[in-house]
Amino acid sequence: DVSTFTLGYNGEGWGGGLALTSNDGDVTTTNNGYDSFGGGVYYSPESIPATISVAYDTVDAEDLGVEATDLFIGLDYEVGPGTLSAAYNSTDIDGSDSEDSTGFEVSYSYGLNDYVSVTAGFFTVEDTSTGDDDTGVVAETYFSF
Repeated sequence: DVSTFTLGYNGEGWGGGLALTSNDGDVTTTNNGYDSFGGGVYYSPESIPATISVAYDTVDAEDLGVEATDLFIGLDYEVGPGTLSAAYNSTDIDGSDSEDSTGFEVSYSYGLNDYVSVTAGFFTVEDTSTGDDDTGVVAETYFSF
């Protein structure tokens, strides 16, 4: 059985949400379940054309005896005809420095016309288990009819 409870608010210039999930597991597999809790907020001040987002969540994997926490911080800022976005993410696995990771991304999105938008971006994730960074670029085109 999986039970999920969510609560959110979207106001003028700010909002947030909470999510609580409990998974009892599956007796036919080695999955003994997990519990998770997360929350996030965003704020769009009237004085600048930006949105700031922060999210935090935890997962307690009962079958592994492992707890993980994740922190996300993001910023969207209107620049020219589009939006410049930057984000930072950190994942911490309790009791294991080798599975922790941190990463960031930067992207720019803009509308070509009323029906097509384009996003270009760059990201990197530091994987502490191998010491290697995963780095990449993204190009996305979105069509709306």
